[in-house]
Amino acid sequence: MNVSELARQLRVHPQKLLQILPEFGFDIGAKSIKIDDRVAQQIQREWRRIKYILDERERKEKEEEKEKEKEQRRESGVAVSIPSVLTVRQLADKLQTPINKLMLELMKNGILATQNENIDHDTAVLVAEEMGFSIAEEEVLAVTEENTSQHVQNLEKTLGTGATVPRPPVIVVMGHVDHGKTKLLDAIRSTNVVAQEAGGITQHIGAYQVVWNNPKTKAQTPLTFIDTPGHEAFTVMRSRGAKVADIAILVVAADDGVKPQTIEAINIIKAAKLPVVVAINKIDREGADPQRVRTELSQHNILADDWGGDVPMVEISAKQNLNIDKLLDTLLLVAEMNAENIKANPDRPAAGTVIEAHVDKGQGPVATILVQTGTLHNNDPLVVNGGCFRC
Repeated sequence: MNVSELARQLRVHPQKLLQILPEFGFDIGAKSIKIDDRVAQQIQREWRRIKYILDERERKEKEEEKEKEKEQRRESGVAVSIPSVLTVRQLADKLQTPINKLMLELMKNGILATQNENIDHDTAVLVAEEMGFSIAEEEVLAVTEENTSQHVQNLEKTLGTGATVPRPPVIVVMGHVDHGKTKLLDAIRSTNVVAQEAGGITQHIGAYQVVWNNPKTKAQTPLTFIDTPGHEAFTVMRSRGAKVADIAILVVAADDGVKPQTIEAINIIKAAKLPVVVAINKIDREGADPQRVRTELSQHNILADDWGGDVPMVEISAKQNLNIDKLLDTLLLVAEMNAENIKANPDRPAAGTVIEAHVDKGQGPVATILVQTGTLHNNDPLVVNGGCFRC
């Protein structure tokens, strides 16, 4: 095999490949043009490990370089700009100081504040100067709605560009209130989420990722699930969940049939052009009638595949954990059929959607973000709806 062909398959420059191979026991010569096929196959098998080591080395070198730069800035007395109001954590970031050390300095000045509490400019300046930092006038960054919107639009244009690789499918769970959506996720995740919701009714959108260990094939496949509220008051949340999904599970109770929020979910799924799998739940209940559910769904153009349609339907009992494996297998099959649309480019800036947000007493504002393409790293800057944040 030509070295250039092997390099193309491994997505690395031929010269760089020849430079790094000797380090890992493949001394094929610095000016080689060809390589033995058996050696090439061994390199291909080892490449994931080699690339991981090289990436980790590069990451550590970058981190060390950043630390050196930080130390140099501290020693050079670079001036720090402080706004009129900021949180303790933000001040720690600006001073490049561990937050526990900063909180001790605050306590020395008689200020008890958590990491998410605001402190005023004068207090921040006092503490910063005591720690040896020079203070500069605050430079105002012109982040306007117009230029932020333009930046987001530019990112959205590149969502599907670049080298893409398969990613875990995003599956939104929809249906009428109390038809067992969260209980289904409960069975999949083997946790008890229902008990944590007020009155057993989901009041927010939750995103969870699980790894399905297929007992038949022994394959491990990650799946991302989004649970949406079924109550009539949460129409906007359901619509938001559908917009970021690749596949929808429509949960319909076998003893209750199609209801108002079922119809609304069907309309949202059709508007989003999502592939759908119907989970006919609660088949263990007295009065359960899966055929009635199929008939009622057919009246809304959701026709079961075993009736000549194109919509897979699986009869389950989330409570009894019945046929959950069959449902997951069906989801994987649908994902495989739509594999071309379930890809992302990991080598670009991250772009995604805020699924839900809330204020945590200990952590402050917390958001659940679904990254749809790119890779999000710790401390990456984020722009969300015109606001600037840090991951």
